Amino acid sequence: MAERTEERTRDADASGSDLGVDVGATESTDGDVAVGKSRTAEASTTDDGGSYFSLRALLFAFGAVGGGMVLGGLIPLVPATELVGVLLGGFVYGLLASERRYLEVGLAGGVSGGVVAVLSLLPQLAAGLNGPRLFAIAGGIGLVLALVGHYFGRDLRSGLTREL
Repeated sequence: MAERTEERTRDADASGSDLGVDVGATESTDGDVAVGKSRTAEASTTDDGGSYFSLRALLFAFGAVGGGMVLGGLIPLVPATELVGVLLGGFVYGLLASERRYLEVGLAGGVSGGVVAVLSLLPQLAAGLNGPRLFAIAGGIGLVLALVGHYFGRDLRSGLTREL
């Protein structure tokens, strides 16, 4: 009995279901042969299933990273706390998301970091500071911090949800 439960859990994990159980499984036995498919297995073969990019996930990533940057910016007299907020936003998104979304979180962290750096140094840009270089450097740092935060958030989620 335990082997069957483990097999169903493994099959559900492979199909991308978060529940760990085949919810729509319909099994009918015809002699010794089991015939039937689960709805999740049918959906994963007909859908794109596991796409590499999701606009909805990107919007949530921008919300998490932006919220982290706002919280980081509230710390007075400490420079570059917005970047710590990018790390925090990526961490929280990785902790709450049920799927890996490194592309979305990296894009959100890179763009948010670059835009905030350029906007915060707008008077210096008028005086001759190189804007595209500043955007690239701050965007690269934001990208790396968001990805690191997302990785550690996913790692903590995996550790919290794993059976002992």
